[in-house]
Formats: sequence, C-alpha cells, structure tokens
Amino acid sequence: MRRRRSVAAAGALLGLAFGLAGCGSSSGQREERRALAYFFANTPHGQTFGKRFPHRPGSVGCTVFDHQLRQRVKATCATDVAVGPKRVVVTFTESWSHGSRTRTWFVFLHPDGRIQGITREGVAPSG
Repeated sequence: MRRRRSVAAAGALLGLAFGLAGCGSSSGQREERRALAYFFANTPHGQTFGKRFPHRPGSVGCTVFDHQLRQRVKATCATDVAVGPKRVVVTFTESWSHGSRTRTWFVFLHPDGRIQGITREGVAPSG
C-alpha cells in the first residue's frame, strides 16, 4: 500500500512538473521566449546574466571563481526554464568540480519578462 501511494505521488509530481514546464505547449514556448527576450534585453540583471549564460535552455562551458581554491576554474553555465500559468521560472546554474560545487539563481518573471524576484542558492559565495 505504501509503495502504491509513493508511486502515485511521484506520478502526480511528474505531471505537475510537465504541466509547469509547458511541455508540448507551443504557447508555453512562446511565453518562455518572450519572457527571456525581455529579461535579457531590458533588465540590468538580465544583461549581467546574459554575458555568462545561454539565452535559451541549455548549457555552455564557462569559468567561475572558486573561493575555496582561490582561483578561476572550468565550469558549466546552464539556463533552464519552467512556464507556469502566472509566472516563468528561470534557473541559472554554475556547476564545477564534477558537479559537487554549484551556484544557482532562481529568477521569477512575470509572463512579459518583468522580474518578480531573484534568489540564490549554492555551496559557494558568488564571485
């Protein structure tokens, strides 16, 4: 019984994630593109993030400053987007040391690209 509930809960979460991401929805993709384009072009945060991160979902090689090592190191900089009914959530993640060190910014946007809020998580201070 416990296993069935956990499988059902996992299925519900997966469905919610796909729904939030707008999978299979061309309107979700349009909202994603519109919000990202406005964010990168018209906000100071977007212009800063745009120098380091891809302007659409995906990842690129980059370098980051590792405060623990006190040097710049090779990393991966990734952008991911989830489109919900009332907001777009964009994550910008720097990952290095085989993924054991990361910094992630969660950027909450209105559907038109205006910023609702930004939070940062990660094991290392920004640098």
